[in-house]
Amino acid sequence: MTEIKKYLTELPENKQQWLVENFGNLDKFYVTVYLIIKNEHLTELEKPDRYEERLQVIKQVKKKLECILDGIGLNGEDVVADIASDYFEDYVQYKESYCPITNEEFVANIRKITNM
Repeated sequence: MTEIKKYLTELPENKQQWLVENFGNLDKFYVTVYLIIKNEHLTELEKPDRYEERLQVIKQVKKKLECILDGIGLNGEDVVADIASDYFEDYVQYKESYCPITNEEFVANIRKITNM
Protein backbone atom coordinates (compact mmCIF):
# COMPACT_ATOMS: atom_id res chain seq x y z
CA MET A 1 0.00 0.00 0.00
CA THR A 2 1.41 3.37 -0.99
CA GLU A 3 1.68 6.23 1.49
CA ILE A 4 -1.22 8.17 -0.06
CA LYS A 5 -3.47 5.10 0.00
CA LYS A 6 -2.59 4.60 3.66
CA TYR A 7 -3.26 8.29 4.32
CA LEU A 8 -6.71 8.02 2.71
CA THR A 9 -7.64 5.00 4.82
CA GLU A 10 -6.58 6.86 7.96
CA LEU A 11 -8.65 9.97 7.28
CA PRO A 12 -11.32 10.89 9.82
CA GLU A 13 -14.62 9.13 9.20
CA ASN A 14 -16.42 12.25 7.97
CA LYS A 15 -13.80 12.90 5.27
CA GLN A 16 -13.77 9.28 4.18
CA GLN A 17 -17.55 9.33 4.05
CA TRP A 18 -17.52 12.40 1.83
CA LEU A 19 -15.14 10.68 -0.60
CA VAL A 20 -17.27 7.52 -0.57
CA GLU A 21 -20.49 9.46 -1.17
CA ASN A 22 -18.99 11.36 -4.09
CA PHE A 23 -16.72 8.75 -5.70
CA GLY A 24 -18.12 5.36 -4.68
CA ASN A 25 -15.26 4.34 -2.38
CA LEU A 26 -11.68 5.33 -1.54
CA ASP A 27 -10.21 3.17 -4.33
CA LYS A 28 -12.46 4.81 -6.91
CA PHE A 29 -11.46 8.26 -5.67
CA TYR A 30 -7.77 7.31 -5.87
CA VAL A 31 -8.14 5.84 -9.36
CA THR A 32 -10.11 8.85 -10.58
CA VAL A 33 -7.25 11.16 -9.58
CA TYR A 34 -4.68 8.66 -10.94
CA LEU A 35 -6.45 8.61 -14.31
CA ILE A 36 -6.68 12.41 -14.42
CA ILE A 37 -2.90 12.54 -13.95
CA LYS A 38 -2.37 9.76 -16.49
CA ASN A 39 -4.52 11.52 -19.09
CA GLU A 40 -2.70 14.80 -18.50
CA HIS A 41 0.69 13.11 -18.89
CA LEU A 42 -0.20 11.10 -21.98
CA THR A 43 -1.79 14.13 -23.62
CA GLU A 44 1.42 16.09 -23.05
CA LEU A 45 3.51 13.24 -24.49
CA GLU A 46 1.38 12.22 -27.46
CA LYS A 47 0.05 15.63 -28.46
CA PRO A 48 -3.14 14.41 -30.17
CA ASP A 49 -5.24 16.74 -32.32
CA ARG A 50 -6.33 19.80 -30.33
CA TYR A 51 -4.19 18.64 -27.42
CA GLU A 52 -3.84 22.18 -26.06
CA GLU A 53 -7.59 22.40 -25.49
CA ARG A 54 -7.74 18.91 -24.02
CA LEU A 55 -4.81 19.66 -21.73
CA GLN A 56 -6.44 22.88 -20.56
CA VAL A 57 -9.65 21.01 -19.65
CA ILE A 58 -7.71 18.31 -17.79
CA LYS A 59 -5.78 20.94 -15.82
CA GLN A 60 -9.01 22.77 -14.98
CA VAL A 61 -10.57 19.55 -13.65
CA LYS A 62 -7.44 18.80 -11.61
CA LYS A 63 -7.38 22.32 -10.14
CA LYS A 64 -11.10 22.16 -9.34
CA LEU A 65 -10.58 18.84 -7.56
CA GLU A 66 -7.74 20.33 -5.52
CA CYS A 67 -10.02 23.20 -4.46
CA ILE A 68 -12.83 20.78 -3.56
CA LEU A 69 -10.45 18.74 -1.41
CA ASP A 70 -9.23 21.94 0.24
CA GLY A 71 -12.87 22.71 1.00
CA ILE A 72 -13.34 19.49 2.96
CA GLY A 73 -10.22 20.12 5.00
CA LEU A 74 -7.62 18.19 3.01
CA ASN A 75 -4.61 19.71 1.27
CA GLY A 76 -5.84 19.13 -2.27
CA GLU A 77 -2.57 19.97 -3.96
CA ASP A 78 -0.68 17.50 -1.76
CA VAL A 79 -3.23 14.70 -2.21
CA VAL A 80 -3.18 15.09 -5.99
CA ALA A 81 0.63 15.38 -6.03
CA ASP A 82 1.01 12.21 -3.96
CA ILE A 83 -1.27 10.26 -6.30
CA ALA A 84 0.63 11.75 -9.26
CA SER A 85 3.83 10.46 -7.67
CA ASP A 86 2.32 6.96 -7.58
CA TYR A 87 1.36 7.26 -11.26
CA PHE A 88 4.83 8.40 -12.34
CA GLU A 89 6.46 5.65 -10.31
CA ASP A 90 4.27 3.12 -12.12
CA TYR A 91 4.99 4.81 -15.45
CA VAL A 92 8.78 4.61 -15.15
CA GLN A 93 8.50 0.97 -14.07
CA TYR A 94 6.16 0.15 -17.00
CA LYS A 95 3.61 -1.02 -14.46
CA GLU A 96 -0.11 -0.99 -15.11
CA SER A 97 -2.22 0.03 -12.16
CA TYR A 98 -5.26 -1.93 -11.03
CA CYS A 99 -8.30 0.03 -12.19
CA PRO A 100 -11.45 -0.71 -10.16
CA ILE A 101 -13.68 1.68 -12.13
CA THR A 102 -15.23 1.57 -15.57
CA ASN A 103 -14.85 4.30 -18.15
CA GLU A 104 -18.46 5.28 -17.44
CA GLU A 105 -17.73 5.66 -13.71
CA PHE A 106 -14.62 7.71 -14.48
CA VAL A 107 -16.56 10.05 -16.77
CA ALA A 108 -19.34 10.33 -14.16
CA ASN A 109 -16.75 11.24 -11.52
CA ILE A 110 -15.26 13.89 -13.79
CA ARG A 111 -18.74 15.33 -14.33
CA LYS A 112 -19.31 15.38 -10.56
CA ILE A 113 -16.04 17.26 -10.07
CA THR A 114 -16.91 19.86 -12.69
CA ASN A 115 -20.39 20.35 -11.22
CA MET A 116 -19.35 20.68 -7.56
